[in-house]
Amino acid sequence: MKLNRLLAAMALTTLTALGTSAVAQDFKARTARFGHGLADAHPAGQAAKQFAAEMDKASAGKMKISVIANQALGPDPQMLAALQGGVQEFYTGSALAMLGQVKELGFQDVPFLFNTEAEAHAVFDGPVGAHLNAKLAAVGIHVLGWWENGFRHITNSKRPVNTLDDLKGLKLRTQPNPLTLDAFKAIGANASPLPWSELFVALETRAFDGQENPVVLMYTQRFYEVQKYMTLSGHVYSPLIFAVSKKYWDSLSPAEQTAMNTAAKNATAYQRKSTAAEAGNALQGMKDKGVQVTQFSPADLQAIRDRVPPAIAPHLEKIGPEFMTLVRTEIAKVRGTAK
Repeated sequence: MKLNRLLAAMALTTLTALGTSAVAQDFKARTARFGHGLADAHPAGQAAKQFAAEMDKASAGKMKISVIANQALGPDPQMLAALQGGVQEFYTGSALAMLGQVKELGFQDVPFLFNTEAEAHAVFDGPVGAHLNAKLAAVGIHVLGWWENGFRHITNSKRPVNTLDDLKGLKLRTQPNPLTLDAFKAIGANASPLPWSELFVALETRAFDGQENPVVLMYTQRFYEVQKYMTLSGHVYSPLIFAVSKKYWDSLSPAEQTAMNTAAKNATAYQRKSTAAEAGNALQGMKDKGVQVTQFSPADLQAIRDRVPPAIAPHLEKIGPEFMTLVRTEIAKVRGTAK
């Protein structure tokens, strides 16, 4: 009996090896670069490495992907342009630099659109994501998945922000989305965009009082060194696009594309799970580094919800009423399922 089991195990191992070898024969020897603007320690940086390792294994060492962090290949807009041109193969980060070509991307900065990460995942993995993916493919970017950045919170170096009035006059760096700028201006902040690569120095030199980002990103980028106060506002959920140059994608064989889709799905599941796991650790880490953490009261959050809609209405019109209806319909489906 033991011998039979051993022989069966050996046969399975041999068949698996032969299957892997057969698939690997369909791979060409390739090198590629996976650029991003995050720290190596960020869950997205780790997921990028997992993806590269899985592709190396699937191709029996033929596909070598170098993961290059901290905007060493340039700022996000430059990397996205390189992706479109086929100069850079892989990227993860913000997709907002593509807003001029894919207007629907602007919806992700609508305040208080999502209540939970699960709602956001369902939307980006469903018809809304499919719509965005098709639009991006038309301009040279093939989406492999939507990763987690998380809910955004506010930090600053001037004063605790306990009430809505405390925001007045603070110079905050925001994402380069006109919708976001008008939303913050509606609640009294002095909001301006700034390239991610310049943000830390701008905070350090007090050119900007503060910024808004997910807590894992803030912690891995060491913002606690230049920001003293944090307000847990959770005002916007931000995804990270995980994409490959369409020129590169189209050059792959069917077997290579299948293997890449599998690796991308695994990396997406890992990235989302690890980001969720790290969020609590990052928040505690910010506190341990001396950052004072407060929260808006329910009344102040409601005041923000009341003031923002008129300011962003023109932007929603530009994004498209039909698309926004699709977004809200998909969110309602998730909320209905959760009841």
